[in-house]
Amino acid sequence: MVNVKVTVAIGARKVAAEDVSDLRAAKMLADAGREVGTKLRGVTCPVHGTPPKNVRVHFDKNGVADLKIDSCCEELGKKVGEALG
Repeated sequence: MVNVKVTVAIGARKVAAEDVSDLRAAKMLADAGREVGTKLRGVTCPVHGTPPKNVRVHFDKNGVADLKIDSCCEELGKKVGEALG
């Protein structure tokens, strides 16, 4: 599984999922990160053979998720998109 850093907007602050005090919300955020990480397991760039790095998911105040990754090239970005559906 790929490690995914999950953050959420609480007011004007960006808070890491593990620092959210509401246990239900923290579990939902952690589950979302695990789901993304599981879907990205085994995804590698067809050109360079490297996996996605520094995978982050941020949920804004409306609950909309924004996924960001560091990739070696556009081809890896396409593979990530395919894996996440």
